[in-house]
Amino acid sequence: MKTRMRFTKTGSLKFIGHLDCMRFFQKAIRRAKLDVAYSQGFNPHQIMSFASPLSVGLTSDGEYIDIEFNSLPDMPLDELAKTLSQFMTEELFVTEIQLLEDNVKTSMALLNACDYVIQLKDGGTFCSNTIPEAEFSLRESFTEFMEQEQILILKKTKKSEAEIDLKPLILSYAFSREEFEKVCPGMPVELNNEYDSEEELYLKLVSGSVTNIKPELVLEAFMNYMNLGLKPYSCQIHRIQMYFNEM
Repeated sequence: MKTRMRFTKTGSLKFIGHLDCMRFFQKAIRRAKLDVAYSQGFNPHQIMSFASPLSVGLTSDGEYIDIEFNSLPDMPLDELAKTLSQFMTEELFVTEIQLLEDNVKTSMALLNACDYVIQLKDGGTFCSNTIPEAEFSLRESFTEFMEQEQILILKKTKKSEAEIDLKPLILSYAFSREEFEKVCPGMPVELNNEYDSEEELYLKLVSGSVTNIKPELVLEAFMNYMNLGLKPYSCQIHRIQMYFNEM
Protein backbone atom coordinates (compact mmCIF):
# COMPACT_ATOMS: atom_id res chain seq x y z
CA MET A 1 0.00 0.00 0.00
CA LYS A 2 1.82 3.07 -1.27
CA THR A 3 1.28 6.58 0.09
CA ARG A 4 2.56 10.04 -0.73
CA MET A 5 2.82 12.45 2.19
CA ARG A 6 3.25 16.19 2.05
CA PHE A 7 5.03 17.74 5.01
CA THR A 8 6.31 21.03 6.39
CA LYS A 9 9.87 21.64 7.58
CA THR A 10 10.63 24.96 9.30
CA GLY A 11 12.30 26.52 12.31
CA SER A 12 15.44 25.00 13.78
CA LEU A 13 14.80 21.73 11.93
CA LYS A 14 15.90 23.42 8.71
CA PHE A 15 19.42 22.65 9.94
CA ILE A 16 19.00 18.87 9.91
CA GLY A 17 20.10 17.02 6.78
CA HIS A 18 18.38 14.50 4.57
CA LEU A 19 19.43 11.39 6.50
CA ASP A 20 18.35 12.89 9.84
CA CYS A 21 15.00 13.81 8.29
CA MET A 22 14.58 10.21 7.14
CA ARG A 23 15.41 8.91 10.64
CA PHE A 24 12.88 11.38 12.05
CA PHE A 25 10.14 9.85 9.90
CA GLN A 26 11.21 6.31 10.74
CA LYS A 27 10.97 7.01 14.47
CA ALA A 28 7.62 8.82 14.16
CA ILE A 29 6.15 5.88 12.22
CA ARG A 30 7.36 3.40 14.83
CA ARG A 31 5.96 5.50 17.67
CA ALA A 32 2.62 5.77 15.86
CA LYS A 33 2.70 1.94 15.55
CA LEU A 34 1.85 2.05 11.86
CA ASP A 35 2.27 -1.15 9.84
CA VAL A 36 5.05 0.13 7.60
CA ALA A 37 6.59 -2.14 4.96
CA TYR A 38 10.25 -3.14 5.23
CA SER A 39 12.72 -4.14 2.54
CA GLN A 40 14.02 -7.69 2.35
CA GLY A 41 17.57 -8.85 3.01
CA PHE A 42 20.16 -8.75 5.78
CA ASN A 43 19.56 -5.08 6.64
CA PRO A 44 15.80 -4.42 6.34
CA HIS A 45 14.69 -0.79 6.38
CA GLN A 46 11.41 1.07 6.03
CA ILE A 47 10.51 1.58 2.37
CA MET A 48 10.46 5.35 1.81
CA SER A 49 11.89 7.89 -0.60
CA PHE A 50 11.89 11.68 -0.79
CA ALA A 51 10.86 13.61 -3.90
CA SER A 52 13.81 16.00 -3.69
CA PRO A 53 15.81 16.31 -0.46
CA LEU A 54 15.83 19.88 0.85
CA SER A 55 19.19 21.60 1.21
CA VAL A 56 20.30 22.31 4.76
CA GLY A 57 19.14 25.77 5.86
CA LEU A 58 16.09 25.92 3.58
CA THR A 59 12.54 25.77 4.92
CA SER A 60 9.49 24.35 3.16
CA ASP A 61 5.72 23.94 3.11
CA GLY A 62 5.83 21.54 0.18
CA GLU A 63 8.05 18.54 0.90
CA TYR A 64 6.98 15.07 -0.26
CA ILE A 65 7.90 11.58 0.86
CA ASP A 66 6.64 8.24 -0.51
CA ILE A 67 6.14 5.55 2.16
CA GLU A 68 4.92 1.99 1.67
CA PHE A 69 2.72 0.24 4.26
CA ASN A 70 1.43 -3.29 4.67
CA SER A 71 -1.86 -1.88 5.94
CA LEU A 72 -3.28 1.38 7.28
CA PRO A 73 -5.70 2.13 10.14
CA ASP A 74 -9.37 2.37 9.20
CA MET A 75 -9.68 6.15 9.31
CA PRO A 76 -9.85 9.07 6.87
CA LEU A 77 -6.48 10.09 5.46
CA ASP A 78 -6.67 13.59 6.95
CA GLU A 79 -7.15 12.00 10.39
CA LEU A 80 -4.20 9.71 9.72
CA ALA A 81 -2.04 12.75 8.92
CA LYS A 82 -3.03 14.34 12.24
CA THR A 83 -2.37 11.08 14.09
CA LEU A 84 1.12 10.73 12.65
CA SER A 85 1.89 14.40 13.28
CA GLN A 86 1.20 13.88 16.99
CA PHE A 87 4.49 11.99 17.07
CA MET A 88 6.36 14.75 15.23
CA THR A 89 7.03 18.41 16.07
CA GLU A 90 5.58 21.85 15.34
CA GLU A 91 8.47 22.42 12.95
CA LEU A 92 8.22 19.16 10.99
CA PHE A 93 4.82 17.55 10.50
CA VAL A 94 2.61 15.91 7.88
CA THR A 95 -0.11 18.04 6.27
CA GLU A 96 -1.55 15.66 3.67
CA ILE A 97 -1.58 11.95 2.77
CA GLN A 98 -2.78 10.38 -0.46
CA LEU A 99 -2.99 6.74 -1.53
CA LEU A 100 -1.19 5.67 -4.70
CA GLU A 101 -1.62 2.86 -7.17
CA ASP A 102 0.81 -0.02 -6.74
CA ASN A 103 2.49 0.60 -10.10
CA VAL A 104 2.91 4.35 -9.75
CA LYS A 105 6.36 5.88 -10.18
CA THR A 106 8.10 7.50 -7.25
CA SER A 107 7.67 11.21 -6.63
CA MET A 108 11.37 11.66 -7.40
CA ALA A 109 10.82 10.24 -10.90
CA LEU A 110 7.68 12.35 -11.50
CA LEU A 111 8.97 15.69 -10.18
CA ASN A 112 9.18 18.42 -12.84
CA ALA A 113 9.13 21.82 -11.06
CA CYS A 114 9.29 23.59 -7.69
CA ASP A 115 8.14 26.96 -6.35
CA TYR A 116 10.37 29.02 -4.06
CA VAL A 117 10.40 32.38 -2.32
CA ILE A 118 13.65 34.14 -1.44
CA GLN A 119 13.40 36.68 1.39
CA LEU A 120 15.97 38.96 2.95
CA LYS A 121 16.23 38.46 6.70
CA ASP A 122 15.80 41.37 9.11
CA GLY A 123 18.19 44.12 8.14
CA GLY A 124 19.44 42.27 5.04
CA THR A 125 20.05 44.24 1.86
CA PHE A 126 21.50 43.70 -1.59
CA CYS A 127 24.77 45.62 -1.78
CA SER A 128 25.78 46.91 -5.19
CA ASN A 129 29.16 48.29 -6.21
CA THR A 130 27.56 50.33 -8.98
CA ILE A 131 24.05 51.22 -7.72
CA PRO A 132 23.48 53.19 -4.50
CA GLU A 133 21.41 51.18 -1.99
CA ALA A 134 18.67 53.81 -1.95
CA GLU A 135 18.26 53.48 -5.73
CA PHE A 136 18.42 49.69 -5.99
CA SER A 137 15.20 47.97 -7.06
CA LEU A 138 14.95 44.20 -6.98
CA ARG A 139 12.05 44.29 -9.44
CA GLU A 140 13.89 46.40 -12.00
CA SER A 141 17.21 44.60 -11.59
CA PHE A 142 15.86 41.05 -11.79
CA THR A 143 13.63 41.98 -14.75
CA GLU A 144 16.72 43.30 -16.54
CA PHE A 145 18.54 40.06 -15.63
CA MET A 146 15.73 37.98 -17.17
CA GLU A 147 15.60 40.10 -20.36
CA GLN A 148 18.95 38.69 -21.49
CA GLU A 149 18.79 36.42 -24.54
CA GLN A 150 20.73 33.79 -22.61
CA ILE A 151 21.81 33.33 -19.01
CA LEU A 152 24.89 31.14 -19.36
CA ILE A 153 26.30 29.65 -16.17
CA LEU A 154 28.70 26.89 -15.23
CA LYS A 155 26.74 24.19 -13.40
CA LYS A 156 28.93 21.88 -11.35
CA THR A 157 28.11 18.39 -10.14
CA LYS A 158 30.14 15.89 -8.16
CA LYS A 159 31.42 14.27 -11.36
CA SER A 160 31.52 17.05 -13.94
CA GLU A 161 30.71 20.60 -14.89
CA ALA A 162 28.91 22.01 -17.91
CA GLU A 163 27.76 25.35 -19.28
CA ILE A 164 23.96 25.65 -19.39
CA ASP A 165 21.44 28.33 -20.30
CA LEU A 166 19.56 29.10 -17.10
CA LYS A 167 16.87 31.28 -18.69
CA PRO A 168 14.47 28.58 -20.02
CA LEU A 169 14.80 26.73 -16.70
CA ILE A 170 13.28 29.69 -14.80
CA LEU A 171 9.63 29.03 -15.64
CA SER A 172 8.07 31.97 -13.78
CA TYR A 173 9.07 34.76 -11.42
CA ALA A 174 7.34 37.49 -9.43
CA PHE A 175 7.99 39.97 -6.65
CA SER A 176 4.94 39.45 -4.45
CA ARG A 177 2.69 36.60 -3.46
CA GLU A 178 -0.25 38.20 -5.24
CA GLU A 179 1.66 38.39 -8.53
CA PHE A 180 2.94 34.83 -8.22
CA GLU A 181 -0.51 33.39 -7.44
CA LYS A 182 -1.77 34.71 -10.79
CA VAL A 183 0.73 32.60 -12.72
CA CYS A 184 1.14 29.76 -10.19
CA PRO A 185 -2.24 29.14 -8.49
CA GLY A 186 -2.60 26.64 -5.69
CA MET A 187 -0.27 28.11 -3.08
CA PRO A 188 -0.96 27.23 0.59
CA VAL A 189 -3.31 29.57 2.44
CA GLU A 190 -0.53 30.36 4.90
CA LEU A 191 3.20 29.93 4.48
CA ASN A 192 5.21 28.75 7.46
CA ASN A 193 8.22 30.86 6.53
CA GLU A 194 9.82 32.99 9.18
CA TYR A 195 10.46 36.40 7.62
CA ASP A 196 8.22 39.23 6.50
CA SER A 197 10.61 40.82 4.05
CA GLU A 198 9.96 44.03 2.16
CA GLU A 199 11.63 42.54 -0.92
CA GLU A 200 10.70 39.03 -2.03
CA LEU A 201 11.57 37.02 -5.12
CA TYR A 202 9.25 34.16 -6.13
CA LEU A 203 10.55 31.55 -8.57
CA LYS A 204 9.20 28.47 -10.36
CA LEU A 205 12.20 26.37 -11.41
CA VAL A 206 12.64 23.19 -13.41
CA SER A 207 13.34 20.33 -11.01
CA GLY A 208 13.73 16.58 -11.25
CA SER A 209 16.13 13.71 -11.59
CA VAL A 210 17.37 14.83 -15.04
CA THR A 211 17.56 18.62 -14.66
CA ASN A 212 17.41 20.16 -11.22
CA ILE A 213 17.85 23.91 -10.75
CA LYS A 214 18.30 25.18 -7.22
CA PRO A 215 17.29 28.74 -6.26
CA GLU A 216 20.80 29.32 -4.89
CA LEU A 217 22.09 28.94 -8.46
CA VAL A 218 19.67 31.58 -9.76
CA LEU A 219 20.54 33.94 -6.92
CA GLU A 220 24.26 33.54 -7.57
CA ALA A 221 23.86 34.18 -11.32
CA PHE A 222 21.72 37.27 -10.62
CA MET A 223 24.22 38.71 -8.15
CA ASN A 224 27.13 38.14 -10.55
CA TYR A 225 25.23 39.85 -13.38
CA MET A 226 24.33 42.89 -11.25
CA ASN A 227 27.69 42.99 -9.45
CA LEU A 228 25.87 42.57 -6.15
CA GLY A 229 27.04 41.40 -2.79
CA LEU A 230 25.00 39.60 -0.16
CA LYS A 231 26.19 38.87 3.33
CA PRO A 232 26.28 35.15 4.23
CA TYR A 233 23.06 33.86 5.79
CA SER A 234 21.28 37.18 5.14
CA CYS A 235 18.50 35.62 3.05
CA GLN A 236 16.09 32.75 3.63
CA ILE A 237 14.94 30.41 0.86
CA HIS A 238 11.56 28.74 1.36
CA ARG A 239 10.19 25.99 -0.88
CA ILE A 240 6.47 26.49 -1.38
CA GLN A 241 5.35 23.58 -3.52
CA MET A 242 6.45 20.77 -5.84
CA TYR A 243 4.79 19.78 -9.11
CA PHE A 244 4.65 16.28 -10.58
CA ASN A 245 3.96 14.82 -13.99
CA GLU A 246 0.71 12.88 -14.28
CA MET A 247 1.08 9.47 -12.69
